[in-house]
Amino acid sequence: MATLLEVKDLKVEFKTDKGLVKAVNGVSYQVQEGETLGVVGESGCGKSVHALALMKLVPEPPGRIADGEVIFAGEQLLTKTNDQME
Repeated sequence: MATLLEVKDLKVEFKTDKGLVKAVNGVSYQVQEGETLGVVGESGCGKSVHALALMKLVPEPPGRIADGEVIFAGEQLLTKTNDQME
């Protein structure tokens, strides 16, 4: 099977009054065609921020995608402009 989605070392940060918060810190995985991925975890562990980052929807500021790659169907999403993402 071909790789449909590959996430490599994804990192998302938020600036707060108390300093920098690393909401997602080095997430990596692959999803093959035909597979299903479930993301589970405690409240506040970064599930929603992770999903927003995959679609380049992290609110800037205060957040930013600090590092990593998101490759969907062979295309690097994090280097695309907002217009290209539509």
